This record gives sequence, structure tokens and C-alpha cells, in this order.
Amino acid sequence: MELHADKDFVRPCAIKGILHAHSRWTDGAHSLSSMVETAREIGLEYLGISDHYLSPAHQEGLDLEAFDIQLAEIQRLRERFTDFDILQGIEVDAGPDGELPLDEKVLARFDYVIVSFPENGGYDPDTFTDQVVRAARHPRVTILSHPLGDLMLRAQNGVLDMAAVLDAAGEGRTALEVTANPTCCELDWSHCRKAQDLGVKMTISPNAHRAARLVDFRHGAEMAREAGILCRSVLNTLGSSELRQYLNPQN
Repeated sequence: MELHADKDFVRPCAIKGILHAHSRWTDGAHSLSSMVETAREIGLEYLGISDHYLSPAHQEGLDLEAFDIQLAEIQRLRERFTDFDILQGIEVDAGPDGELPLDEKVLARFDYVIVSFPENGGYDPDTFTDQVVRAARHPRVTILSHPLGDLMLRAQNGVLDMAAVLDAAGEGRTALEVTANPTCCELDWSHCRKAQDLGVKMTISPNAHRAARLVDFRHGAEMAREAGILCRSVLNTLGSSELRQYLNPQN
């Protein structure tokens, strides 16, 4: 979906919403309503809540019954804030072989799916690339999350064949998250520019665990603009209706 001019570099005002945020339902500091109210106040059009699915790394995560109860709260907030879209995502941890803990039918219940790769003491360079590639090709995976956001921007990471990951993401129509954390250092945007050249989408994300951190997307967008990243390469420059069409192209 090419909605932007080729030289339309991403800017903070081009970001329409956030797709990686956590609430008090899991390890976030604030309620769903507080997160939504803050997102509206800072000028966004939508917020995706992507709380953790229960896993060894996230024992505070939700099971499917809890996600159903959360969805009921999201529905009430949608009725309350009719000018703002709220998406229900889910963040799941990939297994050692890149497999996901839920099957495609269950994952289809969510508006989008974020896959993360828990560190558990570090990665094996001989297997980590295969793990990420398998997740990137999964038909229900929308976004590959941290630590890829950090690894993509780190001058040298030594544990990941990013060329293979980008190829798999292109095949799977999977976006790669770009961290908007202001504390990131040793930035190297070459992987992001390569993703752009290959047509692989990115998301600029604060991975906010409290309402005040939602605004960090502005820092991420400023860094991306300086690096030459275009709006057409960033998934969350799409407005709400365009984003939902992208997430569900068959509709």
C-alpha cells in the first residue's frame, strides 16, 4: 500500500498510531483507559494494546480467557471514544525453533500479532537466525519485535544474519520493529535502509509500559527521518482504516 510520495521522509507528525504498548493487564503500569486517553491527548488516531501471552519469560502474561475479558473492556472503550480506534494485539514469545505457542486459528482472533525472542541469557549465533526466519514467515505474524529493534540499530551484533531475516520478512509480509527508546546508542541504520530497499515494512515503536512513554515514538520518528526512512516504509504512518485494510487484505 503506497500512500506516500517517494521522498516523504517520516516525521513525528506522520505517525498515526502505536502498535506496541502494554497495560496493567500484564506488566504495564497503567490501565487500558489511561493508555488510550494519553494516546488521544498526544494526537494519535489509534492505539494497539499488545499485552503478553503467558509464557515462562512472562509469567504475568494472559491466557486466552483473560484476553477475552480484555477484549470486552476494549469494546467498552471503543464505544466511549468513538473518534479513536483501539486494536487488540498479542505479544507471543517464539520458541527455540521459532515455533509459536498458539495455532493460526487462535492467532486470527487478534487484530495483529507481535513475536518476541526472550533473551534467556543470550542467543546462540548458530540457531538464532533460523528461529527468527521461521517466525517471520509465519502467516499470522505481523511484527517481529525486540530485540530485533535493538539488533537492527546496533553497529555490530554478531548473532543474527539480518539479510536472511529481511528476505523472510519480505516473504511473510512481516514488519520489523524499530525501537524508539531514547536510550539506544551506537546507532547504525543500514539494516533499516536495506529493509526499505527490499520493501519490508517497519514499525516505529516505543514498546510503552506506561502512559508517559507513548510519546517516545516522536524520538524514533526523528531518528528515522535523519536516517532517510520514508513514510511508505513505516506501517504506523497509515491511518486507522488503511491499517486495518493492510492487516486484513481479504476484507
